[in-house]
Amino acid sequence: MRAIIDLRITVQVTVIFSPNHLDELELRDKIVVVIDVLRASTTITYAMRAGAREIIPVASVEAAMKIVGNLHSTMVSDRPATILCGERGGKRVEGFKLGNSPFEYTEEAVRGKALIFTTTNGAVALAKAKYARQCFVSSFVNMTASVDAIASIPGIDAERLIILTSGREEEFSLEDATCAGMLITRLMTRMGTMRLSDSARAVLSVYHQYGSDIYRTLLESDHGRTLTELGFDRDIIAASEIDSVPLVPVLEQNAIKKKLIYSETLRAELEERGLLPADGKALRTAKVA
Repeated sequence: MRAIIDLRITVQVTVIFSPNHLDELELRDKIVVVIDVLRASTTITYAMRAGAREIIPVASVEAAMKIVGNLHSTMVSDRPATILCGERGGKRVEGFKLGNSPFEYTEEAVRGKALIFTTTNGAVALAKAKYARQCFVSSFVNMTASVDAIASIPGIDAERLIILTSGREEEFSLEDATCAGMLITRLMTRMGTMRLSDSARAVLSVYHQYGSDIYRTLLESDHGRTLTELGFDRDIIAASEIDSVPLVPVLEQNAIKKKLIYSETLRAELEERGLLPADGKALRTAKVA
């Protein structure tokens, strides 16, 4: 008897382990999720919760400096204050206002500001995704919100979903792969059958092996050990806290200006602090802010 082949339309999922040799045109018009657990994805999510007006990810320090120079040369009265943010080798770039620790991105530091953001890995991945039709920034801290955002895309069953993990200086990243595996696992629970590439199946195996203790996985990863040596122990704890910030930053072309919020409590908190316009409506589905 011949096996019955299921020909139903279903979302196709591919994982790319590093952006470094990826042509940005390969992501044109695709649905993309960028993951850099330690630490860009986590930090960007914290910054958007703290009221950053926009975040512009760029691949190099030189590009960041050039953008700031161009903004200053064309300064207009209603342009938001602009600050340089980012790291190289885990440390804040000399002369930059902020580094890449989520704890630096407080409301006092970033509220209403435009952030020019460059990091060793995560910003590179985001810069490669600028032509994506939709691009979400995901990590453990906004895991359920990321699943909700993806599952709510109209016609997602007929799409190809690309999960771009940032890796670590062109190398495989255990923490990003574990996060990608958790994301796929939860998407399958939510959406049912998915067509998985070999790379997607691989991160499922990684998640099954390392996903039972996220903090320990991050702490013992190559990048986690480096951050510990640099004194960023708290960053590892923060990055391991699943669903601690239930919003999803959205990259559109060159900038992150919108956030999808999946918590009535968070929305009310941000409205009370003046970080969102109050609309007087109860939150039933995600709203863009």
